[in-house]
Amino acid sequence: MNTVIKRLREPSTWAGLSALGFLLGMPPETVNAVSQVLGGLAALAREAGHKVTGCDAGVYPPMSDQLKALGIELMEGFGVEQMQLKPDLYVIGNVVSRSRLPSGEPKFPLMEAILESGAPYTSGPQWLSEHVLQGRHVLAVAGTHGKTSTTSMLAWILEAAGLEPGFLVGGVPLNFGVSARLGKVAAGHARNYFVIEAD
Repeated sequence: MNTVIKRLREPSTWAGLSALGFLLGMPPETVNAVSQVLGGLAALAREAGHKVTGCDAGVYPPMSDQLKALGIELMEGFGVEQMQLKPDLYVIGNVVSRSRLPSGEPKFPLMEAILESGAPYTSGPQWLSEHVLQGRHVLAVAGTHGKTSTTSMLAWILEAAGLEPGFLVGGVPLNFGVSARLGKVAAGHARNYFVIEAD
């Protein structure tokens, strides 16, 4: 899964921004994303006001439905033609590698093009850390089984307590209808809570 955002080059907002690239002239940033967790990152970027699009192979509901409802265009596959989008930074999912098909062709030609061109890139967790989690009280759910359910329940408990947490879940919890949201700082609290399904 590949995520991309692009910031318009406004001097007051551009400096130091680690942006994922995409369509020129779109407001104010653009993202290219899909899998369950990176689809959630795309939802967070969209909520933050970024124009978002995504690429992946074989995206299916509920994530495809969520992204479509958020106005996030999906591109099938990892073709080199996506370099024409002129991203400032690619966010690469953990499925993408430099592996090759039996024919010798790259399995992910877009990744090869990114590396060959010297285009900047980062991982989904790094992007999340730098652009979402800073200054938040993070509750990470880890383990072998039950992470999605436990993350969803923890986010719902905080929601029911009036804390309006942000969250990133590897599924679409029925109580929220989306896999991710930024959340808000609850009254009487210095920073907001963010619940994440740790991978």
